Amino acid sequence: MRLQLRRMTAAIGMGLALALAPITGTAAAQETGTMAVTNMDFTPSEVDATPGGETVTLRWTMTDTTPETDGMSARVYLRRQGATADTYLGVPLVGTYDVGSSGQDITVVPGSTPQEATYEWTLAVPQYAAGTSVTWAVTRLEAWDNQGTSLDWGTAELGAFHSTFEAKTLADAQGPTYDDLAVNSEQEPYVYAGEDSSSMTYELDVYDAQVGISGGTLTVTGPGGQHLTGSFAIEWTWYEGYQGCGYIDWGQTYAGSCRVSVTFPAHAASGTWTVSQVKLTDNAGNTSTYDNLSAAPVHVTSNDVLSADGFTATPNPVDTWHGARTVKVGFRPHGGQGEVASAVVNSNSANGCRQTSTTATTAADGTVSVNYQVPRGAFTCRITGLIITDNAGNVALYGSEFGAPETGLTIASAPDTVLPQIDQATLSPTTIPATDHSTDIRLTVNVSGTTAGVNGYDLYLIDSSGQWIPAVSGGTSVTFSGPLTLSFSLPSNVPPGTYTIALRLSDQARKSSSVSRTAPRCRAGR
Repeated sequence: MRLQLRRMTAAIGMGLALALAPITGTAAAQETGTMAVTNMDFTPSEVDATPGGETVTLRWTMTDTTPETDGMSARVYLRRQGATADTYLGVPLVGTYDVGSSGQDITVVPGSTPQEATYEWTLAVPQYAAGTSVTWAVTRLEAWDNQGTSLDWGTAELGAFHSTFEAKTLADAQGPTYDDLAVNSEQEPYVYAGEDSSSMTYELDVYDAQVGISGGTLTVTGPGGQHLTGSFAIEWTWYEGYQGCGYIDWGQTYAGSCRVSVTFPAHAASGTWTVSQVKLTDNAGNTSTYDNLSAAPVHVTSNDVLSADGFTATPNPVDTWHGARTVKVGFRPHGGQGEVASAVVNSNSANGCRQTSTTATTAADGTVSVNYQVPRGAFTCRITGLIITDNAGNVALYGSEFGAPETGLTIASAPDTVLPQIDQATLSPTTIPATDHSTDIRLTVNVSGTTAGVNGYDLYLIDSSGQWIPAVSGGTSVTFSGPLTLSFSLPSNVPPGTYTIALRLSDQARKSSSVSRTAPRCRAGR
């Protein structure tokens, strides 16, 4: 049986041309007009909210002289008045209306037109306030149309109308409470305070069943009684509604996952810092203070007590084509009190790189290492964080994850330098009836000289005119060297004739090489 070599090559070319013509001409100037509020009042103007469940309706009329407008959208802000003029308590209640949208707080009264429209906003009146009565005032009204005309009125303009109502209420008798105070789950409880400031984010859930939450502060205390404070506030934003916490109900009586960021200055005292005080303020201006806490500990360091250098990963690169491997991540510690107890290695890899043990091993020369496992196949693991702790609890931090000095370590798989090669090939049987599409034709090749091991193939038949006919593609158990047998049946569209077998082998790195030696011929008989 004579073997003939065929090299498989493929090339794909694609060209794109995009011509952009300049836009000429002058757009017609957009004609705008003016908007105005012509009437505003509350019904009723006084309400007894003490039983709960009472409502009030704000009604107002606006005009728009803009030609071709499709109507006016609006935002209304309603706030509790404080004890003195032009002061307000808590977070506003905000009503919205957008032209063309449904299910909104504000509705348009039938008979309205785009040029003159009357709006109504009916809302529940809160049962509680700072005292036994409260004045609610419209503090801002924004409106706009699709032609660019807009209105933004504050208390100075709105004061000309009946823009307030009085509510008899129950006095708020309790301040806010909280639970689930912890370090933000997206961060580890470590802060590097080197040459620049750094921050830590805390989370807590806040409750106030009567008037709702407006905000609060956290105080953290560190070594030597040093204090730092962070705050959060609930507010209404144009595009996102109520913000300041992960979840806020409409009355702000519950706010979940409220985030408080505390900034640690450069060279803040190294050691453990805990939340020592929580202050929460409600929409009536009442503040609840929780003192003498020791919650959500974080460890702060500028690597001034314990530090390290000489970071290594051994071996690196590592041959993982034969399976997962263990790499030793090492360093040389300095300072501290006692030997290194543990080292936590973090990476940005989604390829299965992971630490199998944080327990540190100290060698005779004083270097320290921990085991780190890398997966089979191609991968890259850049070390983004390293937490080193000694027996006295001192900590050193490294890596971009903490804004700390980099280790410079990136662990990679050994390069795939030798593609699959074939030095022998046999075919059985070599002749088969053209109508036989069930018999297995077995091609056996001898694989040699491959770095990553063969795990896939594509097999073709080439007729006398040079046409390529796909026969079979698939995967196989990883073969680094030695015989590899592939089976296929005669494709249904093959007429009688003599065909050359062409084979492409792929390795675990998804690289491929075509047969570069003579391949067997297969004869399809009549």
